[in-house]
Amino acid sequence: MIIDYGNRTVGLKIVFFGPAMSGKTTAIRWLFSSLDYADKLTSIENTVGRTMFCDFGTIPFPLNENWTVNAHVWSATGQDFYRSTREVVLVGADGVIFMADSQATLLDENLASWKELMSMIAEEERPLPVVFCLNKQDLPGAVQERHLREHLRLPSSVPVFRSIAKDGYNIMESFQFIFQAAMRASVAAKPIS
Repeated sequence: MIIDYGNRTVGLKIVFFGPAMSGKTTAIRWLFSSLDYADKLTSIENTVGRTMFCDFGTIPFPLNENWTVNAHVWSATGQDFYRSTREVVLVGADGVIFMADSQATLLDENLASWKELMSMIAEEERPLPVVFCLNKQDLPGAVQERHLREHLRLPSSVPVFRSIAKDGYNIMESFQFIFQAAMRASVAAKPIS
């Protein structure tokens, strides 16, 4: 969290993390569009329209009559070729939304990405709130939460939202959850006066 007393703004960084093609960019685009900030989102893509480095943008939320919270929303590319960029994108994060792909054939990709995130978070000096989106729940044979938790050894303390990013199903809810968790954790570390 970055507090700018001069402009009375609080900056929170929320990162969407997960394997390639799990729906991170789709979720972010839906989020920005639904809040009428689609023109404030930037995507750094390769020539075939896949996220090469990240998507990023800022959504302002009034905290009270004097202060604004700027939610700086980022996605970390899931492609293995760009693995080194994920660590850079995660620097300074206040909360993470992990986007998992519900297809049973991709459980191991979810597991590898989850382990990578956990190893990066382990290096943080403070706890980092994480929420889990079990995305693409509209697909036939989608993995259910219990099976995912078992396969990833996901702690019961990590909330899971069943989501469909292309329709926005549970995207706002997961974002609100991590936004509030990040605010609580950040304010506990740096009270705003």
